[in-house]
Amino acid sequence: MLKSFTQWLEKFLQEEGAVGTVKGLLGLVAFGAVLSALFGSVAIRAAFVIGAIALMLLLLTYLTTRVTRLDAEAREYRALLSKYSYMLMELQPSQFDIKVWEQVAVIEANGDTQEFITVNAVIRNAEARFFRLRFGAGWNQPKSVQKEVNAKVRSLLVDGSMGPSFLVTSHWSADGKLDMVSHFHSPAEVDSEIRLKMEWTWPKKCVPLMVHKKPDPFTFYFRQPVERATYTIVLPPGVDVHWDVIALNHVRDDFEIIRRTDAGRVEIKLCINNLPANRRAGMLLELQR
Repeated sequence: MLKSFTQWLEKFLQEEGAVGTVKGLLGLVAFGAVLSALFGSVAIRAAFVIGAIALMLLLLTYLTTRVTRLDAEAREYRALLSKYSYMLMELQPSQFDIKVWEQVAVIEANGDTQEFITVNAVIRNAEARFFRLRFGAGWNQPKSVQKEVNAKVRSLLVDGSMGPSFLVTSHWSADGKLDMVSHFHSPAEVDSEIRLKMEWTWPKKCVPLMVHKKPDPFTFYFRQPVERATYTIVLPPGVDVHWDVIALNHVRDDFEIIRRTDAGRVEIKLCINNLPANRRAGMLLELQR
């Protein structure tokens, strides 16, 4: 009987929606009030109210279970999409040439981070339909924090103004990395240039640096050579850092680190020219005490 009722309720919700169900319940309560007014019985009103409340609780239980199941299915689909996009990138690794990568991280005293990434790339393969990127916080963040990460991707026009936003599907992998797949609105032409502007808010991303006072790495890793990559760290007001490079040396690599102060905030900027593929490189920062 319960199974039959659940099936009926699901069909009713599909046809009428949750709002229609609530309206029906309110109508039931109003009907009970009318009967009690006509026959002067408080018991009738109480019976209708109790029945409506019981049905509402059953509805809420069903909706909670339904949402939980749909959320689990959505996570599974996102994981599959991330997996197959990775496989496509493996089969056709040279879909893009990244010309310029500019990344700016604005850090707050509690470790919250807002980042802005601008990417200039050239399409090298007619099958390029999406742009896949992978990011991590560098420490084992709880899932409650991961749920608060908010990312947006837009095209960037020639004059620097923002274009339409991309459809982005994201997935948190088992190692705590965020896979982001930005889907193109239409297939891009070979040898054409694309410009993307990515922005995200990532709570507690820099907790190791700001809260635990530990050295924190800020690195790049690309699977293809990049002509120019920059990473700018904007520290909270009144904060300064020691720094060192990671997997870079002046004999082999063309890079520089620039320190400057803007509006009372120290900025550390790493600039690398002709960064080779498959090398994790960057800088290590630690708060001055």
